[in-house]
Amino acid sequence: MDNIRQSIMDSVISQFNLKGMKFTMDDISKELHISKKTIYKEFNDKDELFLATVDYGFSAIKRKEAEVLADDSLGLVDKIARLIVCLPDSYKNIDFRRVYQLREKYPDVYAQVARRIESDWEETEKLLSKAMDEGLIKKVPIPILKLTIEGAIEKFLSSDELSRTEVSYEDSLNDMIDIIINGIRIK
Repeated sequence: MDNIRQSIMDSVISQFNLKGMKFTMDDISKELHISKKTIYKEFNDKDELFLATVDYGFSAIKRKEAEVLADDSLGLVDKIARLIVCLPDSYKNIDFRRVYQLREKYPDVYAQVARRIESDWEETEKLLSKAMDEGLIKKVPIPILKLTIEGAIEKFLSSDELSRTEVSYEDSLNDMIDIIINGIRIK
């Protein structure tokens, strides 16, 4: 990926954390010490920039998931839990509790976030099946489990309730997966 594009998307994340959806292209240009014209050479508009940033973020999540899958020190159930709540270290400071702000102003971007949450479950589904076959977790229809997890994550992102608490998005995800995993774990 072109360095300037990556820098701009990193700045979007930084500005989003600082100001929510109220940041401007001027804020990005000031942070990066570049002109707005340079930003518009890379991205036609804010929508395109946001869509690219969503894909950029989910690509980082996929790389982190690959690390989790390759980590032989993790047990099967722990690996499943980490895959489901996977956030790259560089994204742990993102205030995902503000994503709900996208829904009204940038519905296409919000829809892209939802699509990305709902996709790429193949490896997790394989591990869930294996854990069920090995008697580590209850035999639960995987589509039901998947919908439960997706529903919780989407609710975290689509509501301002989390943003009104002191609980971080990462802690919320960890609590959610703890509830779900302990609910299906065979003791």
